[in-house]
Amino acid sequence: MILNNLKLRCYRNLKETNFSWDEHFNVIFGHNAQGKTNLLEAIYLLGNLKSFRGARGQELINHTAETAWISAGITKDGVQHRLEIGLQKNGRNPRVDGKTVQKLSQFLSYFRVVLFTPEELGNIRGFPAGRRSLLDRAILQTEPAYLDRVQEFDRTLRQRNQLLKQQADATVLAPWTEALIRAGSRVRYDRQVYLERFVPRLCTVYREITGDTETAGLNYSVERMSQAELATQLETALHRLAPREKKLGLTLAGPHRDDLDFLVDGRSLRCFGSQGQQRSYLLAFKAAQVMDLEEQFREPPVLLLDDLASELDNSRQAGFFNFLLNQRGQVFLTSAQTPQLTDPVLKTASFFKVDQGLVTATSPERG
Repeated sequence: MILNNLKLRCYRNLKETNFSWDEHFNVIFGHNAQGKTNLLEAIYLLGNLKSFRGARGQELINHTAETAWISAGITKDGVQHRLEIGLQKNGRNPRVDGKTVQKLSQFLSYFRVVLFTPEELGNIRGFPAGRRSLLDRAILQTEPAYLDRVQEFDRTLRQRNQLLKQQADATVLAPWTEALIRAGSRVRYDRQVYLERFVPRLCTVYREITGDTETAGLNYSVERMSQAELATQLETALHRLAPREKKLGLTLAGPHRDDLDFLVDGRSLRCFGSQGQQRSYLLAFKAAQVMDLEEQFREPPVLLLDDLASELDNSRQAGFFNFLLNQRGQVFLTSAQTPQLTDPVLKTASFFKVDQGLVTATSPERG
């Protein structure tokens, strides 16, 4: 999967852009607040139809315009396609090869991206919901049907919580409890199946980043078992917690309460990890996603890395960049300064400078 060229018009602060990209490594550099992340965001939209910053349509459009436009030539499975997104203040109009798509899922299947941003580091030390979100987004990219199952669970959970708040009779609550057990046990099972193949890749990449000086691990708060056993376990937990649920008006057991413990050398990264270890772990997590997607779909996704070099020492940077350079697939990396990059990257990458929204192809600036 390759992004061959990108055209932008009236997108945020970026000047009208029309660029061809390197098939492997692209470095986008410039001072802060010039538009580097805006460029990554436009590429991300092609694979997700939404901003990773949570921006609404009108925020994506330059303040001098009413609409914006993104157009990209891509290669998928050896076949070239043209993806377009027309952005209006109240909506988006995606097209594939000149035709408006009938279902958004049709558009999303053409271009897969994996994104790293520094903001995601907060998920490691933050609330369990952030860690669950990292996992759920990874699963969704490999299995689009997972979204339907998560949404089914969420709908059931909301309805059951509403009934608990209303102090509904047990006979009214019972069918929603049964539905919650079915949907919840399936979500937990999907998570476990994914983690079974994902964690070994995570460990491998982390060892490469750290030069075999540290090891990574990941524990899911739910023990590995069959879907039927997971359903029985959840049913037992709900029965045990029923008095407290009635008092609080909340469902207290299910995949919405699960957590992930990220480990380095057997210790919790959340409690004991340094900034460099946290960043290395998250980068390993994203690289493992890329490896998994390549295995599932026989071609790697596009990897977007926003400001990854900060807070990584030279040895960790070298380990991660060496790993990337030995992989197939296209990479877009932003950096405030090119001297932060290792020599192999400086020698092989294509460079693009962003200055006050103007993107120009250039050579690396060495300090």
